[in-house]
Amino acid sequence: MEHQEPSTEIFEKFTWKIENFSRLKVNKIYSEPFIIGGYPWRILLFSKGINNNGYLSIFLEAFKTAYMSEGWSRDVKFKLLLFNQLDSNMTITKESNDDFNANEVDWGFKSFMTLTEFCEKGFLEKDTCIVGAEVFVCKSTLEEPVNQASNLTVSEATGSQNGEVEVIMPNPEVQDPKLETISPVSTHIDAELFSPTIEELMDFSTIGQLEEACTDTPPLIERLSKRSRHFNYFAFAALGRIIYFLKTRKVKDMNEQACKDLQVLWDELKKFRFDVSWLEPHVQYALGMKSYVEKAFEIEKLKKNVAALELETERLKAKLVAAEVNIDIEKDLLKAKGFEERDLDSELGCGSWRP
Repeated sequence: MEHQEPSTEIFEKFTWKIENFSRLKVNKIYSEPFIIGGYPWRILLFSKGINNNGYLSIFLEAFKTAYMSEGWSRDVKFKLLLFNQLDSNMTITKESNDDFNANEVDWGFKSFMTLTEFCEKGFLEKDTCIVGAEVFVCKSTLEEPVNQASNLTVSEATGSQNGEVEVIMPNPEVQDPKLETISPVSTHIDAELFSPTIEELMDFSTIGQLEEACTDTPPLIERLSKRSRHFNYFAFAALGRIIYFLKTRKVKDMNEQACKDLQVLWDELKKFRFDVSWLEPHVQYALGMKSYVEKAFEIEKLKKNVAALELETERLKAKLVAAEVNIDIEKDLLKAKGFEERDLDSELGCGSWRP
């Protein structure tokens, strides 16, 4: 399960606007999750640096989802940016190329810039800063792209100014596209649909087993020589359609309709009363895949839901942090106006009125 990106390096972008920076209650804060290159990420920022080292620290983190298998990794080229709001030419960009994996989920810069420069040179304006990430996924291993498997999409190709991510929750009422009917919808089988070409038929090495597999005497070929030309044609056509079906289908294709189609083809072949016991195990194996395929797709659907919920949870956590800062600001404004702080459940009350 390895995904190699095209050789052309196209960096997708995301920006994160952090308001009320000086009022942050914690040193370690995360952006909302976002999807770039088909994989989920978030930005990690230490507002006072790691261990209060006097530097602003910024990292890119690979957000974990249910679609990561043991041993997952991402080979990634990325840039982290801190925008100067007074002079765009002074925006700071730092680049790196790292391997994200279960042991190293985040990479970045402990000393992105000094807090003094950050506060005084246009990077923090009106108590707001803007951080950006540009990401190019070179290769990923042992994980599925989230945007394809989980129906999760970024609201815009470059992200949004406040870092919001649109999360489209899977609709359980909609049939998984992987389970769409591959075979004809009706139970009638069109012979042309499963009829192999002469070249394909000649490639069926197993057809030679018919002569030895037939228990009737004389052998099949001798028996066929006594049959009419049309009988032989339809007999081999029926056999060819079965083998062609088995050669061109994958396990994931064996949904209910495909099983019905194969059963019709198998019943058709048995009408010619050949001994095809050598082929029957393969047919029965394919017919028995329906339950397995349904359960496998159900697992995929559940993983999809889990991945979506994980990202939505982290998005709401990021919103909660911002909301807590905003409520503190509102409290301070009320106190400044001389209002007493009260619990939400307390009565508003009213003073006595005198004419």
